[in-house]
Order: sequence, then C-alpha cells, then structure tokens
Amino acid sequence: MSQLDKNKLRVFALSIADKGEFGLVRLITEDPEKAQRLLEEAEFNLAKSKKNTEVTATFISEQNTLSKITKILGDGGNNIEYAYSSAVHVEGKIAMILRTNNLEKAEQMLTDNGVSVLSLNEIRKYFQ
Repeated sequence: MSQLDKNKLRVFALSIADKGEFGLVRLITEDPEKAQRLLEEAEFNLAKSKKNTEVTATFISEQNTLSKITKILGDGGNNIEYAYSSAVHVEGKIAMILRTNNLEKAEQMLTDNGVSVLSLNEIRKYFQ
C-alpha cells in the first residue's frame, strides 16, 4: 500500500479477508490501471476484476440504513457478493460500496426505493 501512497494514488475503499495461507485485499482506487501497475512493480500478486465498474455506492443515513438497503436488495433477489469499508464521509454519512450479482438491477432497485447511488466521479468529488 505504501507504493500507492508514494505515488499519491487515493484509495476510496477496501475489503480485507483472510484466506488461510494468504490475505485477500480488494481496493477501489481513483485510477485502477495505475494502481495495478504500481502494485505489480512492487511484486504483489494480483487478480484483476473483470470490469472496473462492478460496484455501486450509496450513503448510509438515518433514512437509508444498512438494514433498509440490504432488505431492498434481498427482497429483489439481488445478492451482495461483498462490501467495502469506505473512507468517503460527508456530513456525518458514510458511503457504503457494494458488489452485487447484478449491478444494474441493484442500482435500479435502490433508486426506485428512494436510495440514491453514487458514481465513481461522485465518490472522487466527496473524497477531496
């Protein structure tokens, strides 16, 4: 991770899991290609995601609680594959970043239920 810091590459969110003999770290960065190059140069073993746009984000608030968001997705048959801890905070709200089995459907379900979703550009703006 120090390679990313040295190159002033911001990490918006991450997920860490223990996989027995090794750990698995998933990152959401402002420049995925640059992050990949820097980590490969530092000799990290990487497994690339199929696409860079496989996640969605929304703010957790009093109106849009974690339980409300997960219920909307679950009731609609959309599975959360993993969630990221986020460094994006605005006015006491934290951004929750999710990967689901059907991103387009998840975003539509959330929007239809009054939960706004954030684009990567919006996350960048809030992360200043």
